[in-house]
Amino acid sequence: MRVTLNGIVASDDDQEVYDWWGIGAFSPKTVRQALEDNPQGEELVLEINSPGGSVFAGGEIYSVLRSSEGVWTRAEIQSLAASAASYLCLGCGEVAISPVAMMMLHLPATSTQGDRVEHLRSVQLLDSVREAVLNAYTLRSGTRADRAALRRMMSSETWLTAQEAVELGLADSVLYQEETVPQNVMNAAGAGLRALGCRGVPDIALLRAEYRKAKCRPEPPKAPTWQAKARLHLERARFG
Repeated sequence: MRVTLNGIVASDDDQEVYDWWGIGAFSPKTVRQALEDNPQGEELVLEINSPGGSVFAGGEIYSVLRSSEGVWTRAEIQSLAASAASYLCLGCGEVAISPVAMMMLHLPATSTQGDRVEHLRSVQLLDSVREAVLNAYTLRSGTRADRAALRRMMSSETWLTAQEAVELGLADSVLYQEETVPQNVMNAAGAGLRALGCRGVPDIALLRAEYRKAKCRPEPPKAPTWQAKARLHLERARFG
């Protein structure tokens, strides 16, 4: 069975909010349901196209896939597996990547309001999250890259081509290898998502607030204008 995981990595609670706004997202519940629905004895293929999202939802999906019994799971990165998506896919038994796809590793991010102590707590949290994510990369990479090297890749926001992901052990194979792959596919350039015009995932707190307001209205919200649709289309590609 094949299941497409497109868009933002979201918690189960936030999935409904993203769905209501028409923003592509998937959650741990999506993967749990796919494992439950997968016909007995069949391989479950997860088609990954994601800029990332919730670090904890990504960790839950990773763990769900690692602990799945009786189902062989295979991730196929079709375009992008960035941030949380770059490690949740490593929970699969096999990872394949398209020759035109990329993986992106970077440091987790958050925001803090408060005094110095509150900000220091956030720094400690981010350091712990970084090490937790590194566990997934290190386990998958094995002897191909040491932990310190992977940590440096996260710190410098590293974009990996299909071939580089395989060399590091983060992917097992490149899809369509029987076809000729131009060498310049490996020429990854740019200064991260911001260079591509991507400034971050939609602010889920604002989306939740508007969602709650709309749910309290006696009438359903009007269909969005073409301008609103265009803005939502742009939002789909954004993440922090």
